Amino acid sequence: MKRILLLYLLLFTTNLVIAQSKAEAGALLGTSYYQGDINNSKIFYSPSLAYGLIFKYNLSDHLSAGIKGYYGKLKANDADFSELENQLRGASFSATLIDISVLIEFNFLPYNSSGYIKKNKHRFAPFVFLGIGGNYIFGSGGFENPITIPFGLGIKYNIFERLTLGLEWSYRKTFNDQIDGVLNVQDDVNTPVIHNDDWYSFCGVFVTYKLFRDKIECPTYYK
Repeated sequence: MKRILLLYLLLFTTNLVIAQSKAEAGALLGTSYYQGDINNSKIFYSPSLAYGLIFKYNLSDHLSAGIKGYYGKLKANDADFSELENQLRGASFSATLIDISVLIEFNFLPYNSSGYIKKNKHRFAPFVFLGIGGNYIFGSGGFENPITIPFGLGIKYNIFERLTLGLEWSYRKTFNDQIDGVLNVQDDVNTPVIHNDDWYSFCGVFVTYKLFRDKIECPTYYK
């Protein structure tokens, strides 16, 4: 009985180590900005500081799954725009938010962030990601329609051993038209469609670190 328990413990420990060797954790730093009724089309309009955390699990050299959490700020003012609608309305808002997303990431090139840099031939990759998330917006309805659809793209590079540096740009499709405090007119003539809801974006750099190597390396062998 003791031998069976010891065997189960060994198998569990082995599986845990293998799982940890595929996990990465890191941080993001960049900007957040808003698009909606006040700002219809300008990208990187009135950007604010944003930062967050990453945890991901590498399913293969092309595919990974993970969680990202952001803290940022959104703001806009009709006075920044010359359109007649903006000038007549004169609206403005400022709100901070927390955004958490579960994502699937696809690398267009095979990518691996473990091992010594001299032997790693798969240390650069452009990627795209898609997922589902939620937010909490302070001062703008809180959990009012919190569901989001996050999607984006980026590039990453294994700069040294298990350390990866990257750049990403993403959008959050929301189902909330009250982030900016401006509600679309709804009547028999004016019927908002899905894209009339407010959007927001994150753009910045990130650093991740692979928690464990896939296997024990021999430095002498790779010299």
